[in-house]
Amino acid sequence: MRLFAQTFLLFLVATLTAKEPIRTWTSADGRTIEARFIDEKKDTVRIRRTDGRVFNIPLDNLSEEDQKYVESLAVDKPSPSTNTKYEIEDTDSKPTGNDVGEYGSKPNYFVKSALDLEMIWVEPGTFMMGSPTTEAERYGPETQHKVTLTQGFYLGKYEVTQEQYKKVMGKNPSHFKGNKLPVEDVSWNDAVAFCEALTKMELQNNYGRDDYSENKITTGSWEFNLPTEAQWEYACRAGTTTAYSWGDSITTDNANYYSSGYSQTRDVGLYSANPWGFFDMHGNVFEWTADWYAGYSSGAQTDPEGPATGASPVIRGGSWSHPGSFLRSASRSLFTPAARYSYIGFRVGFQQQASVGSLGSSMGE
Repeated sequence: MRLFAQTFLLFLVATLTAKEPIRTWTSADGRTIEARFIDEKKDTVRIRRTDGRVFNIPLDNLSEEDQKYVESLAVDKPSPSTNTKYEIEDTDSKPTGNDVGEYGSKPNYFVKSALDLEMIWVEPGTFMMGSPTTEAERYGPETQHKVTLTQGFYLGKYEVTQEQYKKVMGKNPSHFKGNKLPVEDVSWNDAVAFCEALTKMELQNNYGRDDYSENKITTGSWEFNLPTEAQWEYACRAGTTTAYSWGDSITTDNANYYSSGYSQTRDVGLYSANPWGFFDMHGNVFEWTADWYAGYSSGAQTDPEGPATGASPVIRGGSWSHPGSFLRSASRSLFTPAARYSYIGFRVGFQQQASVGSLGSSMGE
C-alpha cells in the first residue's frame, strides 16, 4: 500500500509539473528568464525556456520567491548539492560529445546574432603538434613539437553555414547553395570581416550573454576571431595522436573528400564528431586560420600565434575536392588572403582578449 501511495504521488507531481505554466524566474542577483518548471534533483532546478532550451540552475541561486515555488512542488527533497554553476543542456538531437561533465567545464555557447551558431568550450592543455616522421603520406613542414595552450577558448561546433554567414554579412557568396552547407568562396579577409561584424552585432544587440551566463561581449574582453593554427589542430586532434581523430586511415564513411564522389560540399554535421564534439574538422571545406604560414620550430612553444606578417594564411582540414592525405590532423596548406574557392570556408572562434577594452577601442568608444 505504501509503495502504491508513493508511486501515485510521483505520478501526480509528474502530471502537474508537465503542465506548469510559463513564469518569470529570477536569479539571486536579479536576472530573469521566461521558462516552465521541469523538475528538481539534488537541489538543482531544471526549467525549459520558451525556445525549448533547458537550463540547470542551483536552487540557492534563485530568488527566495522561486525557491518557495519549487519547494511547494517537491515531493522528495534530495540531499544538498555542491553544484555552484549554471548549466545549459544541449537539446540538439545530434550528440555534442562535449556536454558539461564530459569534456568541457562550460556549457555550449550559442551566438544569437548568427542564428544560434553553436560553440564548444576547449580547455587549456598540452599536445604534440605536427606529425611524426613515420606518419603515412606526411609532407611539407610538419615538424612535430610540443605546444601548450594556457587559455581556454570557444570554437564553432560546425563550420559556419551559408545561412549563418548571410545573417551576419547580408549575402551568400557560395558556389554550392544550401542553408546548412558550409559557406565557401570566402577569402581570409572575408572570414576576418565576418568575425569583426559578429562581435559588433553581439555588442549592439546587447547579447554576449545567455541569461544565466557571464556577459562576455559587453565587457569588451571577448571577441570572435579565427582560431590560431595551434588552436585548430588542438581541437581537431581532441586528445588523439593518430593521423586523423578516428585513427590512422580514412574511408568515405569518415568524411567528405575526393574519394567520396559527391564532388561538392555536404550539409555540416553529417559525419561523426571527433572526441570533443566537433564536426567536419576533416574534409568538406578547408578552414582558414588566423596564422600566416611559416615553418615550425622543433622546440616547445606556449600559445604560438605564427609570424606577425606574411604572404599567405594557413588553411586546415582538407576538402571535398582533395585526397585523404590533406585531411590529416597535421596537414597544412596555404593561400593568399584574397583567394576565394569553392573548397575553402572557415570555423569561428570566440575567446578572451589579452587587452580588456580592445573591443571598445576598435569601435571608436
